[in-house]
Amino acid sequence: MAIGSVALVALCYAVAAPGPSHRATQRSHDDAVSRREATVKPSLQVDACRAVANSLGQRLPADWNVVVHEPFVLGGDCSADSLDATYHETILPTVRALSIQYFDHAPTWPITILLCSTDASYRECNQRLEARERSEYSGIYSRTEHRLVVNVATGDGTLAHELTHALALADLPTLPEWLDEGLASLHEECEFSADGLRLVGLDNWRGTALREACQREPLRSVSDLASNRFAASDRAATDYAHTRYFCLFLQQKRLLEPFYRKCRSRVETDPTGIDSLCELFATTHSREIEVQFTEWLAKSAGAGGPSLSRRAD
Repeated sequence: MAIGSVALVALCYAVAAPGPSHRATQRSHDDAVSRREATVKPSLQVDACRAVANSLGQRLPADWNVVVHEPFVLGGDCSADSLDATYHETILPTVRALSIQYFDHAPTWPITILLCSTDASYRECNQRLEARERSEYSGIYSRTEHRLVVNVATGDGTLAHELTHALALADLPTLPEWLDEGLASLHEECEFSADGLRLVGLDNWRGTALREACQREPLRSVSDLASNRFAASDRAATDYAHTRYFCLFLQQKRLLEPFYRKCRSRVETDPTGIDSLCELFATTHSREIEVQFTEWLAKSAGAGGPSLSRRAD
């Protein structure tokens, strides 16, 4: 995620050094201005978040801290002040921007966010909570537990990626997986708009991975990406890159936000989102959209573009 004058995460990861050793510090902030700025108006009782915090205090290492900013419960191997700073400087403005752009329905349950400052603490946290390390990922979101575990040592973008998943679940539980992963991956590398009200996705390492994959074999069609199994083990990296860059393509055409909202309004009749996509592009077949995407990808690389698979839709 880019760091700059309007970067998403400029100050927020002062999490390397553990703070004073106290089991779990719980802080609930009821400031009305902060709530309005967050555009999150949970119907939760504070007690629900405190119950989650108490449970975490029994499962996390003794030198970790936990703070409550409903609906979020933050924990980490850092001081409580650092967790508070992460909330105010990163989570709050990110939630506000995502709510303005996409999400109309706020979470009605506690969301746990665990920030790990080192590879070792990330492995230990996952081991304690899931009985496995999960070190192959830099961040994990559990839909059933409503819990993010983030290895902030790997970079700043992981928190925004996993937070997008958590908020999307609250807004549209049946969001197509390809779009869910595309939006989340888009926010791995982004910056705030000049007015601070939107997140703007930027080019990142997945673009190189996608273009390299295109040299080896044709890309799946967008229809196939949306309709069939997403991120199978033999093509996971390519699928993630593909859907991220398709979302970046839509963003640059100013169609990403309208597409998400149209998907939400028509999810029962258009579960993959392809019909809504065709409607936005004023076409009857996604092939025409794929041609535009291929041309855009080629121009963005400054080189020859990829070929698309020609299988029947």
